[in-house]
Amino acid sequence: MSVKPVDLNMLRSAHSNLYETVVAISKKAKKLHDEERAELEDKLLPFKEMTRNPSSESESDKVFPEQIAISLEFESREKSSHKAVADYFEHKYDYTIDKPVEKKVVQIEEDDETDGD
Repeated sequence: MSVKPVDLNMLRSAHSNLYETVVAISKKAKKLHDEERAELEDKLLPFKEMTRNPSSESESDKVFPEQIAISLEFESREKSSHKAVADYFEHKYDYTIDKPVEKKVVQIEEDDETDGD
């Protein structure tokens, strides 16, 4: 696993809060990872079906070369965290933080309504 250092000053350039920027990038990386994981699962699904319901006993323990090729292709792709940081620096996405709305308490003055008797 490779480690790529990131210039923190570059991360602060668009938004002043470094923590918010890191959280936004990590959420983007998780989204990218989930999309890749779903794609991998879709491509490997036929092989899982063959091992669950084998037509012969030898097929249940068999490792398919196509399955290995698909796994190696996904393993050689750029990591989602690296892609999320690169996309952020290339301004392919940005984030906004929703500020919580402050609720103001309004006090209603109750008038003394007497009959005047």
